[in-house]
Amino acid sequence: MIPLTFHFAYFRGKTDWAWLDFHTLCLQSCLSRANPERIIVHYDREGEGTAWEAARALPIEWRQVTIADTINGHPVTDQRLWVDVYRLGVLLAEGGFFCDLDFVFLKNFEPLRHHTAIIGTQCKQKKKLACGLMGCVPGSAFIQAYLDAYKEWSPAEEKAFWRFANNIPWNLSLKHEITVLPRVTFYPMAWSNKTFWAGAVPKLKQAYAIHLWESLHPELCMEVLYKTGLAEEIKRILKQPSASAGVITITSGTLSFD
Repeated sequence: MIPLTFHFAYFRGKTDWAWLDFHTLCLQSCLSRANPERIIVHYDREGEGTAWEAARALPIEWRQVTIADTINGHPVTDQRLWVDVYRLGVLLAEGGFFCDLDFVFLKNFEPLRHHTAIIGTQCKQKKKLACGLMGCVPGSAFIQAYLDAYKEWSPAEEKAFWRFANNIPWNLSLKHEITVLPRVTFYPMAWSNKTFWAGAVPKLKQAYAIHLWESLHPELCMEVLYKTGLAEEIKRILKQPSASAGVITITSGTLSFD
């Protein structure tokens, strides 16, 4: 079964990516709803501000690492690529669920762990899966094949982020053992959805988590979320006591998947 370990990545690299209040909400919702045994945030350098301090006070683990911003020895401008390579390496070695920080968790993940690997659908018509939330047992053949696909990466692929994030996993899912979940499981709100942000309540009955598409919404924060169709659900999450997922620890190391 897939371990109930939830991994998150906060790699700032050379950017000023700030830790925001909805990132803390992501961890709080995971604690309250997903039934984790462990939550691990992988990060390269400390954040700052009240939202960071609130996250640091949660009963979770913090793993500080240094990773190379290269793939196959080539420098990579788009850090999403080398973060995804890191994500795959961790999943292959440790298993569990690796998740972006712009999810809000809604349900117990226990039913989802009874597979060797899982991934969510972004768009069935366009044959796109989404790597923003994946789960697997250690040593998953699908994850190994996905990681191996990056051995074909070169600087000429710099602008092909979405091919690696969406199309390659779709093709690999046809060849390797993995459960492809319907879009509603993790992505009940399409990234083109506008009514959600205006207050329309999304259909969440079958959703285990909802992705907020942070990269498309630079204004995203808790104040904005309280104006959306998720406002009442967020209030319920924050009222619900968080289960303990382990002690706060800080580890360090250097990892590279070149």
